[in-house]
Amino acid sequence: MGSDIESGNYTYIDYVAISPDGSMVAKFSPRNDNYSIVIKKVTTSAIISFHEKNWFETSIPKNLLGWSLAVSDIIDNGNDIGLVAISCITNNDIFKVDKQFLSSWSSSEGMTKLYEFSFRNNRITPMRRDYRLGGIVSFLKNSERSSNIATLICMNYMKIQKINIKLNGKSEECSYMLPRKLFKELENVKDAEKNWKYLLKSRYQEFLMTDTSDNEQMQYIEIYNINTSKLMNVFHRHHGEDDFLISRNNEPGIFAVSTDSRLFAYSYGDNVIVLYLMESGLEIVSKRFDSVCKIKFLEFIEKDKKLFIIEKDKDGSVKFHIWLILGCLNDYFPNISKDNITLSETPLSENDISTLLNCSEYYHILTKANGTITTIGESDRVTDEHEYNSHDLEPWNQNNSKRVIGKFLNNDKSALLITGQNSIQVWKPKSKNFKNLNDFKNFENSNLVYILIIERNPPKFQINDDMTTIITHACKSLTYLYMHTKDITSKKRNQKFVSGTINIIKDFIKKYPDNWKLMEVQYPLMAYLIYSRSFSLIKYILFDNNDPQEKSAKKLHRPQSRYGSYPYYNDLESYLKLYVDSDFCLKSANNLELSLLICKSRDSRRNRDSVMLAYLLEYYSENSMAHIGWMINVTKILPKLSEHGYDNYLNSLYYKPCFGEMKYNFSSNIFQTLANKDTLKVYVPLTRLIPINSFNIFNYATISDDILSDIYMVPLPNFTTYDPKIKAKTGIVYFLRKILFPPGYKNLDNNKFSSFLKIEKKKGTFFNIPAMEAVMNSRWNQTRKYWILPLILYVIFLGLFSFLSWSYLSDKEDLYFSDVREFVPKHIIGLFYYTGIYLLAIEFSQMKKYKSNYFTLFNILDLSSIVLGMFNFTLILIFNGNYGEWIILATSVTTLILWIELLLLSRLFSIMAINIFIFGNILKIIIPFFGFMLILTIGFGHSMFVLFGHPSFTNLNPSNPTFTLKNGNETENLTLTETNPDNPFDTMWNAILSTYYWSTLNLNVYEYWPLKLLFFLAHVTLVLVLLNMIIALMNGEFNKAKEDGKLGLLMYREELINDYERLDDPFSNQLYNDSPYICFLRDSDLMKKWISKSQELKKTKLYSWFSESTGVDEEKITFSDDDENIKSWYKAFISSNEN
Repeated sequence: MGSDIESGNYTYIDYVAISPDGSMVAKFSPRNDNYSIVIKKVTTSAIISFHEKNWFETSIPKNLLGWSLAVSDIIDNGNDIGLVAISCITNNDIFKVDKQFLSSWSSSEGMTKLYEFSFRNNRITPMRRDYRLGGIVSFLKNSERSSNIATLICMNYMKIQKINIKLNGKSEECSYMLPRKLFKELENVKDAEKNWKYLLKSRYQEFLMTDTSDNEQMQYIEIYNINTSKLMNVFHRHHGEDDFLISRNNEPGIFAVSTDSRLFAYSYGDNVIVLYLMESGLEIVSKRFDSVCKIKFLEFIEKDKKLFIIEKDKDGSVKFHIWLILGCLNDYFPNISKDNITLSETPLSENDISTLLNCSEYYHILTKANGTITTIGESDRVTDEHEYNSHDLEPWNQNNSKRVIGKFLNNDKSALLITGQNSIQVWKPKSKNFKNLNDFKNFENSNLVYILIIERNPPKFQINDDMTTIITHACKSLTYLYMHTKDITSKKRNQKFVSGTINIIKDFIKKYPDNWKLMEVQYPLMAYLIYSRSFSLIKYILFDNNDPQEKSAKKLHRPQSRYGSYPYYNDLESYLKLYVDSDFCLKSANNLELSLLICKSRDSRRNRDSVMLAYLLEYYSENSMAHIGWMINVTKILPKLSEHGYDNYLNSLYYKPCFGEMKYNFSSNIFQTLANKDTLKVYVPLTRLIPINSFNIFNYATISDDILSDIYMVPLPNFTTYDPKIKAKTGIVYFLRKILFPPGYKNLDNNKFSSFLKIEKKKGTFFNIPAMEAVMNSRWNQTRKYWILPLILYVIFLGLFSFLSWSYLSDKEDLYFSDVREFVPKHIIGLFYYTGIYLLAIEFSQMKKYKSNYFTLFNILDLSSIVLGMFNFTLILIFNGNYGEWIILATSVTTLILWIELLLLSRLFSIMAINIFIFGNILKIIIPFFGFMLILTIGFGHSMFVLFGHPSFTNLNPSNPTFTLKNGNETENLTLTETNPDNPFDTMWNAILSTYYWSTLNLNVYEYWPLKLLFFLAHVTLVLVLLNMIIALMNGEFNKAKEDGKLGLLMYREELINDYERLDDPFSNQLYNDSPYICFLRDSDLMKKWISKSQELKKTKLYSWFSESTGVDEEKITFSDDDENIKSWYKAFISSNEN
């Protein structure tokens, strides 16, 4: 705008907009009888204009608030075509007293018009596409693939409208509700003009920021990507003591995002800027600028090396500042004179600051403010040289015959430059300056303050960017020294240089921790330290630097997911490519993956080198209790740790507090609740912009504060998410195949899937971790919805088999069943075989996918039940009517197997699953007892078989009872004698069976006393003792079996989830939950085992087993404790570049 929006006059002022890539500048001048548009192409200064008298079809709205202007990039390079959007905004577009859901469906009173401009045709023409929507408009940056398409965003109080505009086609529109926090802020303001300013400051290109109100102790900042509609991250800012003295007047903070979307800068509106990493949400540094009054604007410039700051001082004037964010000591350049900034002749307003900042042609003017690079002239440089012993100054070189030259960098002889075969070194005297070149005695009287060792001849000594060069060169030199230390002798020779180089880095970190933090996120310094096995230095950075009186000295390292995201990655690649395995993709790796690679390398001492993994895992998990962003790399490394045998680290890591005690610390209280009986209750936070025409809004609900306080987080962001990148297929044949047959598997390598799917899940630990249980519960609902279909089909299959076998095996002479058999072939048999083939296709697909791993007991039973059912009924059809006894037996056995399979498939329901697993666990427990019982039974049976096998010798003849029947009044009575009872022990098999059913035997007819004694002993042993033993055993083991039943339930669910998420299911998109965060309701009863073991291991560090060598720190090199003297010395040193 030509006039600042704070002036309050929005209707008849000039509006200015910049295209997303900075190549186009547009100006819109609304007047009563003339509406003009001017567009300038920055690279060529070409200008085109357009005038329109009647912008409105009818009269001007009475409640007109103002206008919004947006200009796109060039979307048709051939014709040099782009788009301009102008939106008329009314009061009701920016504020309306209504509920959010109702507001999002309200109609707008404003209007948005589109114009097409072409520099090739030198004209601007209105497009016949007007939208009844008023709001703040902007175009998103065009991707290289989106030719002839521009994406327009229009945002107001009611909604966010996204329109994909095609030059020669129909536009696509979608609308989203505002984030709840942003809507609440606007609702509380209740002023249209302030809301307009609030929305303007909340948008930056495709990013939308929501900022919490002043009265909260912790400030939460959310950044959404409108293009993807996803929450990018949540940033925390702790309020300082002075923050509450500042009132933002219901305005959001000032923010900027770097061009590569890697850094996020935020200011509360005071004189403090906080710098964050975008992908993790972690704070890098917080810097207070004492000379600044109020920050009004931030912008990353010069390839994100610098942050441009606009200040509004107490008298209302504007000042410019630059913050160099590379970690340099001299990093702040205040009060850049506005007189140094000149604008070329242009119809645009010269007072428009945003135009100045966004046009790339002015960047070079702003960067002139980076101070003057001072160098020492020839008259100041000492030219005397001296030759030193190469063996002392380059002990890593076997060829010590070449010269090592030394000379002073300046006349006061305070710095000695050594140039060797492949190194450059700078030495500083420990006390007074050197007297002459012969006064230098190596480490005896000097400190090493700079070193660079490379494989080839070293370049000239040149430092143009302050301490950044010194520290990066020191880290590289440590890598070289390690690679050339192959035995004890070379280690002793190089040790002093290793120690001296480490102390250069340690000394800088101790005195300038914030500068180190900035340097460490721009340069992959930790990679050099990891590869050089600098154990003591890594531990110092991660753990041993915490000065209780110096807050900035804490948390000196920040994780980044890939080395390729570092601005200076190419430097790392060029240096390490000689040492790293060529198969290893360094660009996509991170510090944890590099540490693991080193542990696997051929020259690695696995046990020693793995301590770097332990250091990093301990550091990330320890800090993650404050913010989940610390764990972004742990998510990636978990599957690889299990794959390469680091189960000891995994088992210890799972019992770190973050895996069960990480409280939910985000601002949103809107969740999707996924309740599962007998397992942890899961809450999935809302991390998307909700489409207005979607029913997904009803899946989410606001959680009350009392429940919110008991919600905890799974400490692994994006643990279950992945991008399949599978091209969608279309066509009738493909559609019918997907409908009629089960889906196949995604054509993806295993490493493309989520970490949750890739990780090896050990029964002993993984399923006992609350966080992992919550993860499985979060994926279960959508998985169960898919597996319900095979269950329904199996029920149909079983029902049809029962009906068909029953009807075909019935009596031929039964007329009713004769009619049924005539009816069956036409309507049911085909359905029976279709369901069987569908279920078989699932099994064969799994067999093809998992190969030998498919053949488990349950899978074999799944396959056998379907095959037996189809085979059995096929035989019934073949032998139509000519059935024998065998077909009845086969059908009987098949029916039993089918019902057992149905019981197993019902494990989809937790109650059934737990009971099945309880039964199986109890069975496992009592099987050994059954063996004991079987031997006793056989023993007693065998003894009875022997006893009853020889009745003639033992006089074992039953006394047959007689019965007398009186024949009325007759004197003669009838006498009946009972026949001899059958011998229950006539064969060995019958003897064993009779013994098993001992309680049903009646041996009272035998009067043989040894038999009665043996019977009594057997009865006491088999009936009384063994029966009560098994009851007591089952009763004692039931509770343990119930716990194991829950474990079996989780293992079964994990198996189904793993299989389902690898399927190419065309209907799964609507079911998938792709939230990067998973939360759960803490339940002490369900988590008591984990809590107990976690408390037990609380003080045990992952690296406790490692004992460091004290030799590394033998040489202590320190600088002065006077900060000002250090800075002065560094300045003199840095300016002493070699000509």
